[in-house]
Amino acid sequence: MMTDPSVSRPTVLAGDLGSCWFCGKAVSPRALFCHQCGSVQPPASVDAFTRLNLPRRFDLAQADLDRQVHGLSRVFDPLRFAGKGPRERELAERQRTALEQAGVMLRDPITRARHLLEIEGQNLPATPPRADWSIDLAVAVDLTAIDRFAARLGLELELVLRDLSTAFRLGNLHQAADLLRRAEDMQLAAETARRRRAELSSAKSAP
Repeated sequence: MMTDPSVSRPTVLAGDLGSCWFCGKAVSPRALFCHQCGSVQPPASVDAFTRLNLPRRFDLAQADLDRQVHGLSRVFDPLRFAGKGPRERELAERQRTALEQAGVMLRDPITRARHLLEIEGQNLPATPPRADWSIDLAVAVDLTAIDRFAARLGLELELVLRDLSTAFRLGNLHQAADLLRRAEDMQLAAETARRRRAELSSAKSAP
């Protein structure tokens, strides 16, 4: 779901200082612009929460997230940089893209949970475990059965996400990791069900 390495894993600590590409003065990885010369800076390899200036926690208010993404992205609107040189226009676009991708990551509770656990150093496999729902979906041979399966899955996923929120609040990262695996498996099931439903719908409507 997320491909930009600048928002995947934090490789720069928030307190580390870099140097401005234009004037060479010290600059924080959190800085969008150089404090000395005002030049836009390249996006640093910080975590998505740091990039959007949000607290590192699972329970995020959607309104707060949207406000940060919208507000920070507007700073790098292409029209604002139309009169700048090609280097600054390029960096502004990279900043805007990194901010938007960080927002995409944090909007999805499952990718947000994985990101939090990676920040905490949890070793998580890249792919979900072997699905235990394949038989249930295999016997769902019509649209009604698939819709029932999807509805049941949705309710179960809500419960898992609720438990995941509790695990993060209590600081139980091992339980959070187990619950994340279940949530990712359910997400895969839901995607498979949607594809299966689309295929059946197409076959039913075909002449």
